[in-house]
Amino acid sequence: MTTAAVPDIRAVLCLHGFTGSPFEVQPLADGLARAGYRVGVPTLAGHGADVAALEATGWPDWLRSAEEAFDELAAATTGRVAVLGFSMGGLLALQLAKSRAPRVAALALLSAPFRLRPAQMRGIRILGAIPRLLRRGPLRAVPKLFGSSVSDPEARRANPGLRSMPVLGLQSLLDLMKNTRAGLGDITAPAMVVHGRHDRTVPISASIELADTLETAERLWLEHSRHLIGVDVERALVADAIASFLASRGHW
Repeated sequence: MTTAAVPDIRAVLCLHGFTGSPFEVQPLADGLARAGYRVGVPTLAGHGADVAALEATGWPDWLRSAEEAFDELAAATTGRVAVLGFSMGGLLALQLAKSRAPRVAALALLSAPFRLRPAQMRGIRILGAIPRLLRRGPLRAVPKLFGSSVSDPEARRANPGLRSMPVLGLQSLLDLMKNTRAGLGDITAPAMVVHGRHDRTVPISASIELADTLETAERLWLEHSRHLIGVDVERALVADAIASFLASRGHW
């Protein structure tokens, strides 16, 4: 059944990260819903199950599920749709800003892996070069040795995300990063870039470069947060900043 479009209802699509789930953006989505936004929080393709399910997908699948969720949300309102993307979700948000440009109202890009550290990228490529028949056990997936990158201990315990990252998925993530960096100069949607200064997963230099590339992007660097800033100790600050940013865009 098709949902009739509702006039004058602003919508926000919230996208989680690689190996993650809607948990990573749920507090922000809940705050936006309370502020009167229509909110979509999909589980991206391959996520929400186990390493094998994620390993069977790649970035085109993740993007396809984001596009489907965007189109569904856009069909439910006569206005445009803002996209909030955390980590890999930030890359997908940038992809949507290119493929769905007329309907994208604004972007909130949280801890986006515009680039990884050189050592991280070398490690992924080395593991990826091992023949798949030999890539078993610890060579198949990289464990998160320190758990979730979040300062808040309660959020760390509650996070249902995967505890390891499939090598095939990491390779696809590198491909997504490269593809996303191409053509960013064509993006016209206003953007806000947010990053935690204690992020051990994605260097803050990645968000600085992203904000410089987008030129007019607003910036928020968090003094006490790690990677999962949507659920970390400054999540209320992040929620308020994003709500203010979107409100400042006026009528969509």
